Amino acid sequence: MIKIGLNGFGRIGRAITRILSDSKAMRLTVVNELDRDIENLGYLIKYDSIYGKFQKSVKTHKSKNLIQIGKNKIKFFSKKKINEVDWKKFGINLVIDATGIKQNVINSKKILSKQLSKVIITHSPDKIVDNTIIIGANEETYDHKKQNIISSSICDASALAPVLYELDKNFGISKGFITTLHPRLSYQNLMDGSLKSVSSPGHNWKDYSLGRDSISNLIPKNTTAVKAVVKCVKNLKNKLEGISFRIPTSIVCASDLTIELKRNISERKISELFIKLSKKKSNIFGFQKENLVSLDHLGTSKSVIIDGNFVKILEKKLLKMVIWYDNEWGYSNRVVDISNLIMKKK
Repeated sequence: MIKIGLNGFGRIGRAITRILSDSKAMRLTVVNELDRDIENLGYLIKYDSIYGKFQKSVKTHKSKNLIQIGKNKIKFFSKKKINEVDWKKFGINLVIDATGIKQNVINSKKILSKQLSKVIITHSPDKIVDNTIIIGANEETYDHKKQNIISSSICDASALAPVLYELDKNFGISKGFITTLHPRLSYQNLMDGSLKSVSSPGHNWKDYSLGRDSISNLIPKNTTAVKAVVKCVKNLKNKLEGISFRIPTSIVCASDLTIELKRNISERKISELFIKLSKKKSNIFGFQKENLVSLDHLGTSKSVIIDGNFVKILEKKLLKMVIWYDNEWGYSNRVVDISNLIMKKK
């Protein structure tokens, strides 16, 4: 049994907690979260406005700072830095850092040992990690002997990279543009306000529009999605550009892809490729032609679902596609998959 430590108990951390509760190979053993209110943390894992009530029993042991999920007792700490937790004492083999804080990435090197040999970072820092892995795009680049701090990239790239990798592999990509539609996030304001009021550790925003009312507006912004994709699909360097919109919904992203391919293609060929992939790599790809909306994809564990209604071709080489992905649940499932991958090869 692989013992997992989790640093950060926000949206992604709690999704990972729920997913790990079904794992037979891994057990969540320790969580570090700045919020010291253990009863509130137990409440948040039990009840979720997006994913509903947790179907496993959740008990809080305040005096011991434990949350028990089923029979599994999880020890909680409230340390500011990742390296202030004594992970080794609890036999932790891998730590998942889900805080999004750069300093925790830097300090993660301090917790490595023969026993605790790997750390996964649930965002996409530039040069601090040993590798960035996206399942379905570049997992074969993992070197268990040399790579100890691994980024699981970001939700947008986790969905986009497998699609773009397969398009480039099968038809060749000349160039393209991507527009992501991403639900509002907790750092945004409910009412117009200063950008300073939404700043968080590790981020430096200059888009003043992000300080505007997040539940009334579509907010255009720059995106790191393309940069994150190219880290893992290096053949696409300098071939893609993109923008994003923060949209006033709670969950489920969409991306609009406009891609010029090197070979002549048809809507049928593109659809056939992704139908085949949805059967061969069903944990990564989905394909659907029903007239669905964003919430119909809530809770999908797949990385990406291709909307077959919006596979369009212009002049034989210009492709338009729409894809869907649950930016929390789908992404968190891939974080767990990466955890499995790197620990199996240890």
